[in-house]
Amino acid sequence: MKNLFTAFTILFTASLIAQTHQMIKHDGGTMDINFIKTENNLVYYTLPKSAKEKTISQYAVAQLNEKSNSDSQIISEKIQLDGKSDYRKVVVLKKHQTIGLKESGIITSFYGGTKGESPLSFSDNGEKRLKQNAALKGSPFIVILSNKPKDLKAVIYTY
Repeated sequence: MKNLFTAFTILFTASLIAQTHQMIKHDGGTMDINFIKTENNLVYYTLPKSAKEKTISQYAVAQLNEKSNSDSQIISEKIQLDGKSDYRKVVVLKKHQTIGLKESGIITSFYGGTKGESPLSFSDNGEKRLKQNAALKGSPFIVILSNKPKDLKAVIYTY
């Protein structure tokens, strides 16, 4: 009986000691989580009554508020685009880094390079063209699907 009581006490206090944070997302949603770390543009966390590790894109999270004290940590600033000229603010992500962002379509473009243009230069200009199209549509994130001549394609994401 004493061992059973000790086990319950340990389990109960462990849940109270856990680092509980409130995650505020850029889309206005909030969640209670146990924050683990940020790495490779991802935020790693667990839910309060679960041990399963989950991830969300760092760009989807505005800030983390620690519940035990009033500490607040800004994870990312919200990207505001005002048109095609803001293409430099568009972020190119990998597919696994878009968890928590909303897919809002596919953009395509055409870029016929000039004669003698290097493959690296073509790739950079193709990426620039895709970023401009995403900025024009107000989408701050893209995942490039194809960056080949005559076939520029990307998936666009928003908050």
